[in-house]
Amino acid sequence: MTAELVRGQNHPLTQTRLEIRVSAGAPVVAGATLSDDEGRVHGRDWVAHPGAPALPGLEVPRQAAADHRLAVDLDAVPEAAHRVSVLLALPTGPGDPDRFGAVAAPLSPSPGSTAPRSPATPSPTSTPSPPS
Repeated sequence: MTAELVRGQNHPLTQTRLEIRVSAGAPVVAGATLSDDEGRVHGRDWVAHPGAPALPGLEVPRQAAADHRLAVDLDAVPEAAHRVSVLLALPTGPGDPDRFGAVAAPLSPSPGSTAPRSPATPSPTSTPSPPS
């Protein structure tokens, strides 16, 4: 099962092991947080980023890239975690864009389609991994 989501959209899951793909028009840094049923992050042990890329049930890339894959195993995250949020940041350095609006959206086909996706809004793709 593959679902293409836009910011803020939810999708029912049929599996607990997921791969979240993020495609951007320029290199970005990807991270993720776990939060409880009230939206609170329980400290740095619930934040995955390139310097600390792995948490129980969650792994993020170690460096900036235009395409990322985040691995999530919902059976392995802490029981108190009710939400996984993906965070994107622009790297800072000479020649790097200073805001997301300065980066062109990628033009890539949607899964199973040969037509390019609209460049108006880049959207992450959530793809559950097959059960092991």
